[in-house]
This record gives sequence, C-alpha cells and structure tokens, in this order.
Amino acid sequence: MKKLVLFASMFVLAIGAMAQAIKDKPELKGESSESLAAVRLANDLLRYGYANKSTLALIDALQIFSENPTQPLNTTREGSEVDESKTDGKKANVSFDYDTVLADAKKFADGDENLLALIDNIDAEAKGAQRGAVNGPSRHYDAVNGNSTDTYQISFIANVLAEILVSGDGDTDLDLYVYDSNGNLIAYDESYSDDCYVRWVPAWTGRFFIKIVNRGPVYNNYVILTN
Repeated sequence: MKKLVLFASMFVLAIGAMAQAIKDKPELKGESSESLAAVRLANDLLRYGYANKSTLALIDALQIFSENPTQPLNTTREGSEVDESKTDGKKANVSFDYDTVLADAKKFADGDENLLALIDNIDAEAKGAQRGAVNGPSRHYDAVNGNSTDTYQISFIANVLAEILVSGDGDTDLDLYVYDSNGNLIAYDESYSDDCYVRWVPAWTGRFFIKIVNRGPVYNNYVILTN
C-alpha cells in the first residue's frame, strides 16, 4: 500500500520552522533512529489531528505507526499520580495510544465509507507488522501533574548513540533532563514546547535518570520514546 502523504510534507516544513535549539548539543557520532524520527512526525500529526478533528491527519499518524511499530519501554517511573478526571484549565485532548487513535479516527470519519475502509486497511497492516519481534523504538505513555516532575530509570549501552523523545499533548511546556548514576547532567532540552529531544553517547553501560518537568499549571499527557 502506498504511503500516505496528505499531511506529511506540510508537517516536515512546519517542524523545521518551529524547531527550538537544544542547548549544549555537541556533534555526536552515530546515526539517529529513522523510526524515532518517523514517530516524532506522527506525534505532530496527532496534535494537529485532534486540534482540528482531522481524520486524514490521524490516518497519516496511524500509517506511520503501522510502518514503525514500537514496544513497551522497560522502565520504572517515580512521580505523583495524575487524576485525569480533574480537567479544570485543561484544553488539549490528545492520545498517543494506538487503539485510542484508531477509535477516534473512525469517529472523526463520521461514517465516510472510504475513510473507514482506509483505516481498517492500515490497522490490518499494523497488526501484521506487530506479530513478530519488534526492534524499533520503545515507548511509554503517562501524564505528569502541573508544576511537577516524573523521573524514569532507563538503561543504555556504552558507546552506542542514545536518543530520547518526549511528546506532550500541547497544554504546557515540558523540559527534559538526563543524569548519570553519579548525578551528573548529561543532556537536556529546555525549549519552549512539550516536544523534547536529546541524544548522547554513554561512556559506560548502566542506568540513567530521565526527568520530565512540567512547567505549566495543568497535567500533561505525554509519550516517552527511546531508540
């Protein structure tokens, strides 16, 4: 099936225009994950699709997910639990969960048989791709309270490029920090958005502490991905 390009080219230009500089980002050896970059594009499509109730944007995101399957991230989280029933001040309604996006795409299709058939075809492809072993990015969905921090412990391998992507629902500014086991700050992204990205090459194999800081007053639904 031909790849959908209804929104992709538009978002490539938009991402380039809106990208914020990541502080102290040195030139690193190693190739970035193409799958991680693709999922990053899909997350932007999701935010656009939910904001505009665009079936086509969600379909493009689902297509990307089907071609770049992810696996659950093996990690532990520390942070206060979020009560998502408390929606005072909450504006964004974005999901990064595949099954929820699938259901919402069908809802936005509003009975259009062509769109529904396209969604079903993409879902069939995705289920086929995910039957075998997954070697692509790992992901975890969660939410961080307003003016709070979530902390993760994630293992990375020495001398292999490590990448972390965090995409939020658009309501608040999120910042991303990476510390080694000695408490040294290794990498960070403090751009004024909730789309954060860092990359570094670990000097040794071990656990690193990943902190996601919510700078806003309301909770933020996000997905964290590693290469």
